[in-house]
Amino acid sequence: MILTFSGNIQGQVQDITEDGKSVKIPFQKYNDFIIVEAVLFGNLRLNLIFDTGAEHTLLFNRIYTDLMGVEYDRRIPVYGADLSRELHALIARNVRIRVGPSKTKQLSILVLEDDYSVIDQLIGVPVHGLLGSSFFGDHVVEINYRRKYIELHRVFEFEHPGENFRTFEIEVLNGKPYVRGTILTAEGVRRELDLLLDTGADLPLLLHANMDTVLNIPETAISGKLGAGLGGYLEGFLGRSPGFELWGHSFDNIVTSYQDLDSLMRDFRDLNRQGIVGNQMLSRFHFFINYPGRTVYIRPERGVDVPFEYDKSGLFLIAAGPALNRYYISHIVKGSPADEAGLKRGDRIVAFQRWPVDFHNLRTMNRRLMSREGKNIRIRVEREDERKTFSFRLRELF
Repeated sequence: MILTFSGNIQGQVQDITEDGKSVKIPFQKYNDFIIVEAVLFGNLRLNLIFDTGAEHTLLFNRIYTDLMGVEYDRRIPVYGADLSRELHALIARNVRIRVGPSKTKQLSILVLEDDYSVIDQLIGVPVHGLLGSSFFGDHVVEINYRRKYIELHRVFEFEHPGENFRTFEIEVLNGKPYVRGTILTAEGVRRELDLLLDTGADLPLLLHANMDTVLNIPETAISGKLGAGLGGYLEGFLGRSPGFELWGHSFDNIVTSYQDLDSLMRDFRDLNRQGIVGNQMLSRFHFFINYPGRTVYIRPERGVDVPFEYDKSGLFLIAAGPALNRYYISHIVKGSPADEAGLKRGDRIVAFQRWPVDFHNLRTMNRRLMSREGKNIRIRVEREDERKTFSFRLRELF
């Protein structure tokens, strides 16, 4: 998740480790988002996205800070993931936050003036905000996706993780880490790119197609929703890049999101990147981000070369309702199997693969829609008080 704001609201370094060396924080993974449980003000438990792409910790809804009687410092503009829509946030000072077994840290956070988040709809579980580098950026951050933990190491107590880990330089600008990757285009051009290392993005690779003359959107790419950000759903194109290299490792035919940024809406001089590396790519590595030392230590995991999966139905599903247990079709790719079968935007799913949706959630349904080409999918929907059943077979869309 990308959150931008020009200004400094940070405080001094605080030790939040258990033993003066490190603290291990468990997390859950939903639709390739890393979710941690945070405790604010000593007793308020909230789900936050662990987000290296955000400098500041942020709450989506001000109801929590209003209830705690927080006095806000000032109102500032912030930009969501598409860097176009300007939102506004309030600065809340001296907020006490504890994440997992960490010690409590007191810091300033941002609170959205109005809640524009749709992350809940995208992943089907409540999410209340982002945990940015204001909480963890003065540590060495270890992320182990396989064992689902984040370990924060004190810099002066940290030792190199071992000979199995390779070391690479990174840039850290405004509390956010940037890595260098190389893209191979359909025209055979190799280009080095500066990419944001973003654990708040649930995709392999996103390129800002209009930020470099070689980053052309492939002719076979499909248009649609790429995901969700602070200002709503992100629009763009989805296709494949012939090749991509990161940290000495090569990937072929990588699923790639393409997003044009509207230069009329924002000054791009401080953007510092041509794209984003997200969790679907990062989860193939066990890595450490040494923020103060401007380095990463990485080790490929088993399955690093497994082909990247994506939806082969053309459906974009969301969760709604107080319990996030009502599922709707919010978008359909034109000419896709789901579109040809007759499904429509706004259809409410009542059964999936012959089972009522009570036996499913967004994660299980989305995984089925990423299955092998040719797999038959059967969906029963409610449309204008009428129930209809549709069947189609998955196929490659690009």
